[in-house]
Amino acid sequence: MHWLVLYIAVFLVALTLSAVLCAVARRLGRIWGLLDQPEGRKAHDRAIAMTGGWGIFATFGLLVAGGMIGADALASRLPAGLSALGPYLENIAGIRVQVWAVLGGAGVVFALGLTDDLRPLGPKTKLAVQLLAVVPLVGADITIRGFLPGPIGWLATALWVLVLTNSFNLLDNMDGLAGSVALVICLVLVAAALQGGELWLPALFLCLAGTLAGFMIYNFHPASLFMGDAGSLTVGYLMAVFSILITYFELGCSSALPVLMPLAIMGVLLFDTLSVLYIRRREGRPLMVGDRSHFSHRLLAMGFSVRAATFTIALLAGACGLLALPLRQLGWGEALVHLSALAMLFGVIVMLELTGRRGNSA
Repeated sequence: MHWLVLYIAVFLVALTLSAVLCAVARRLGRIWGLLDQPEGRKAHDRAIAMTGGWGIFATFGLLVAGGMIGADALASRLPAGLSALGPYLENIAGIRVQVWAVLGGAGVVFALGLTDDLRPLGPKTKLAVQLLAVVPLVGADITIRGFLPGPIGWLATALWVLVLTNSFNLLDNMDGLAGSVALVICLVLVAAALQGGELWLPALFLCLAGTLAGFMIYNFHPASLFMGDAGSLTVGYLMAVFSILITYFELGCSSALPVLMPLAIMGVLLFDTLSVLYIRRREGRPLMVGDRSHFSHRLLAMGFSVRAATFTIALLAGACGLLALPLRQLGWGEALVHLSALAMLFGVIVMLELTGRRGNSA
């Protein structure tokens, strides 16, 4: 029960601090003229501050760094009445390097996004800096393992981080969409970590979940604050790293299919990215130039409101994640049934995508 209290407290503290810092970031964005103007393909009809990423990064960074420093200080002078906490604090000390590596990499990506918000960068420069942010992960041994040997695991880690970082950046195309999908996936990752017997990882994930919930106060349609590239790239990076930190397959699992869990959990996000890149490539348009070919835009073409489209995609992301969770306990037969249900769910998504595409061309 004490862990539940800790988790609730972390979420609520992060939500409250994020709400305050995002309000400050919104005010600073307006004062300094860091605004997303209503032009071209953009749907909003007024200039909106794009400094929400500042509040997101500041909240997460302050809470995680403060938690690590506070845990170290408490461990060195633990009162007699709290001696039972000793083993747990020692466990925190064992993950200190990994946590600081995550914060360091997130800082690099945040700086990249902040620069891109102020002066748009080319895709090659952005990819190069994102690769740089993978270096502290490899140094701290936060890599994809599974059945992969070391160097291949490092390459898989770099590819996974690059894909998810940019996927969230692409998903940030509608009020509340990237934040709500990230929040839902973050909660699924909490469940996956608890399922694997982790105790501190859920607290780390809930720190980001609470941060996103605080930001969403200002980002639901009609939004008064955008996260900007500084926010979307940072959130994408953190989600990629969080999904790597969880151990999905262990000796004793009834099948090898749990290795597919992260792909299923991120399925809706990956589908949106791959479908958009496919459409742009087929139509001969630049891959990294924004347009209105996302799944969210297809739903709008079918008559969905912005909020309805946002909730629909978030619910689909949650459904994919929940269908992935039982793979850890199921044997091959039952797991294949679950994967079949997941495939059918994606069949529904494809039908919605195709119907929305016809609506756009009508």
